[in-house]
Amino acid sequence: MELINILLIPLTIILGKSINYINLDNQFLGLNQTAMLTPSLTSWRAQFDRLARSYARVIQPYESSVEYDDDLQHYFQDCWHLKDWIKNDPSCGVGAQIESEVSGHRALRIAADLAIGAKHLTRHKHREGANVTSTNVTVHLGQNKPVEVVHVVSLADGSVFAAQTLVHESFQAWAEVLRTLGLAV
Repeated sequence: MELINILLIPLTIILGKSINYINLDNQFLGLNQTAMLTPSLTSWRAQFDRLARSYARVIQPYESSVEYDDDLQHYFQDCWHLKDWIKNDPSCGVGAQIESEVSGHRALRIAADLAIGAKHLTRHKHREGANVTSTNVTVHLGQNKPVEVVHVVSLADGSVFAAQTLVHESFQAWAEVLRTLGLAV
C-alpha cells in the first residue's frame, strides 16, 4: 500500500482533490480483480470511449509516421480489448455472447491478431494470420501536407488490406456488435 500512497499523493496535489480507489492493496495479492481508480473507468463503456478516441486520432492527418505507428498500434489494442471489457463487465449481461458475436466479424479477428502481436511481439495462435508485411511512407518535403503512411496487412489466406481500411471496418464492426447485443453507445 505504500507504493500506492506515494503515487496518490502527487495526484492529489495536482488535481486538488482526493482520489478514491478500490481496495488496491488486495490487488497486489491477487485478491481483487478491480484495478481502476474510479467506478466510471471500470465499465465496458469506458473502454469503448477509449476506442472511439483512438479511432478519432488515427483517422486524422499526421506530421510524423512514428506517431501514426504508435496510434495505430494503440487503436488495434483498444479495439480488441473492448471484447474483454464487455466479457468481464457484469453490468452489461452479455459476457457469454460476446465471443461468438466478435468472431463473426473478420475485421475484429484481424484486429485481434494485430493487437496480440503488438502487445506480446509474437502470437502462439492466430485467427486470420494477420501481419503487417510492409509500410510505405510518403513525406512531402517543403509542402504543407501531412505524411502519408500505408501499412499493408497480409493474411494467412494470401489476401492483403491497408491497415487504415481495417481501422474503419473494425470500428464499424463494433458498432454492429454493440447494436446486436443491445448495448447503447
